[in-house]
Order: sequence, then C-alpha cells, then structure tokens
Amino acid sequence: MRIGHYAPKIEANGGIATYIRRAGEAQTARGHDVAYLGRGTDASSPDTYRVPDDAALFAEAEALGLDVLHLHKSVETLPPDRVPTVRTMHGHQGGCPSASRYLARTGEPCDRSYSVPGCLWGHVVDRCGSVRPQNLIRNFSRVERELNQARRIPTYTVSNFLRNQMVRAGCPSDQLQTIHSPAPQIVEDFPPLPRTDPPRFLYVGRIVPEKGLAWLLRAFAEVSPPAQLEIAGKGPQLEEMKTLARELSVQARVTFHGWVKSSRVSTLIRNARAVVFPSLWHEPAGLVTLEAAAIGRPVIASAVGGIPEYARNDHALLVEPRDLEGMADALSRLARAPDRAADMGRRGFDRAAEDFSMADFLDDLHAFYDCAFETSAEPDPPSTS
Repeated sequence: MRIGHYAPKIEANGGIATYIRRAGEAQTARGHDVAYLGRGTDASSPDTYRVPDDAALFAEAEALGLDVLHLHKSVETLPPDRVPTVRTMHGHQGGCPSASRYLARTGEPCDRSYSVPGCLWGHVVDRCGSVRPQNLIRNFSRVERELNQARRIPTYTVSNFLRNQMVRAGCPSDQLQTIHSPAPQIVEDFPPLPRTDPPRFLYVGRIVPEKGLAWLLRAFAEVSPPAQLEIAGKGPQLEEMKTLARELSVQARVTFHGWVKSSRVSTLIRNARAVVFPSLWHEPAGLVTLEAAAIGRPVIASAVGGIPEYARNDHALLVEPRDLEGMADALSRLARAPDRAADMGRRGFDRAAEDFSMADFLDDLHAFYDCAFETSAEPDPPSTS
C-alpha cells in the first residue's frame, strides 16, 4: 500500500510530527510505501514533499499514486475528486474555538460544551482565546470546518475524551472512532528502577502555564523526603520558573536541562523514580505517560483530558489539577517507597506492551483505512457550514 501522511509542520520537533514518523516507520517496516507531505518542508528527504497549499496537496497525492492520504491537520477545502482520505484528530479543534480547553484567567481546565454564546463568554471573561474580532471569527469558523470535515471523511480521535467533546459539539457519534496512540519502541527487558539517593523525578514538556510546572514546583517544595526534580523543556515561562524555584528555596534540588533530544529524554526517564505530568489543560492524550511506561517508570499525572486513558491506576498516581497537597503526597509516597515505584513501573511496562503495542495500533489503523476505501466511491454529504 502507498500511504501519504500530511501535516503542515511535518518536520517539526513536536508531538504530532513524532507520532507521524513513528507510525510511518512502522508501516514501512511492514512493507508499505510511505510518503510525507508538509507545507514548510524543503523536501531534502527523498520521501518528503513540499505542498504549499491544499490544491498542491491533493494534486501531489494523485501524482504519487497514493492509496490513502492520511491527514493529521485539517485542510481548508476537500476536493470532491480526491484519493481516499482519512483524518486523525490530535487536538481540540473540533470542539473548542481556542483549541486549548484551558481558562487562562483562572488556570483551570475548561469543561464547557461548545456553543457560540458560551465560548464567546469564555474568550472575553476567562481569556481562553483571543478577543480580536478577526481571530474570533477564524476560531469559531475552524470548529465548524472541523466538524464538517469529520462528517465527510473517516476520522478518528486519539482518546475517547476527545471523541466525546466532538460529539458534544455536534458531530454524530457514528462519524468518529477512537484509536489510542501506540507506545514507543519498548525495550526488551524491564530496566531496574534506579535506587538513587535522593530519588529523581522528571518533568518533560513545554514550559507554559497550562502545563502546570508552577503547581509542580510548589508541591515539590512541600515534599519532606530528600528528592531531586529534573525539568527537560523550554518555553516562555522558563525564566519565571527558575525565579519561582529560588523563591521556594528549592533551586539546589531542581535542575533545568532546557530542550533535550529524544535520546536524552529516554536516558532521563530511565534514571528517574517517576515521570510527573502536571497538566492543567485537558491534554488530548498525554503521550509522555507511554514514554515512561515503555521504559518501565511510573507516572504521577493530572486527571484531565485523555490522560487517564493512557495512565491507568495500576501504574500511575492521578491527581486533580492544582491539588497542591495531593501532588506533594504523590511525590512523597514514591520518594519513600522505591519498591512500590518499581512495581508500578513493571505494571506500566507490561501494559504498554499488551495494550499499546505498535502492532495492534497498525492493525486498527489499517482496518480504519478500509473505511476510506469504502467511502471514497460515495458522494460527500451536503455541507452544513
């Protein structure tokens, strides 16, 4: 089969790009021919193609003889005469105008159902998105476009949470499926948990308000057993978080690594007692939990969005967002109990192999591609936008 994966920033260092490459490489290993299409690529790789607009995307798909075009971001227009096309919903664009599900004014996740009045209120009062008229129009139009495209092409979401939000926004439930993302390559043998003293906890991610690093630092300051917090990532809040660590008098126990390569992230996870994922917004999936599980490390994570679908209770401690005492308690429990952490890590390691294997993911994905072949001969339903 000849498969094309499309995302505007397909060569970026981000979650979607990593997801695409991981899936594409696994498809290639199964004997499929995989091409990558993006807006900004310089086509330096022989299997990567630059498509400056939607017309060029679908023309290139035809020229390459693709059996299926797999979209990872929406397009402005879907031509009626196109190669079989499917879509992955990685984010909240199909049920939230700002695509964030985060109330910036209060620092809380947003649980509203999508509606024009309610979401306008959110933009103006809760600062969940831009209030500039042109941005408001673009954001609300995007939701309608996403819902319309989900009715026209086979679409799957990366979590049931994401699917439910799109259904709440008005997408028929029978138009959406969920295919959970796969774990990265799992090491052959369970790596023993490090028994370092003090134990190390690891945060990996962007340093922005909705990722909850300030909450984590404040909770870490309340942890009584000796412990070390390592932070891998960069973002506009970096200097503010360094200042906060000094104000909390924990700077000697906190290491800011900045942005690190994926190979270095794996090493940091391997050396950690647990990985901490303190998001304050509704993460669509939360793949950091699978990164940890694939290396046999437990997770402390927020009970928001799609995270609980990936971080199960047997290998993760889930905490309500902004619960300072709950986060501090979770950190302290694993700091004091290496045997418990090792047991949780083993369970996560086993679950990653059993429930989130790449082989099962590809089976589900290629069965989903069959939907595209079945619907490609059918006329598109009338647009509701």
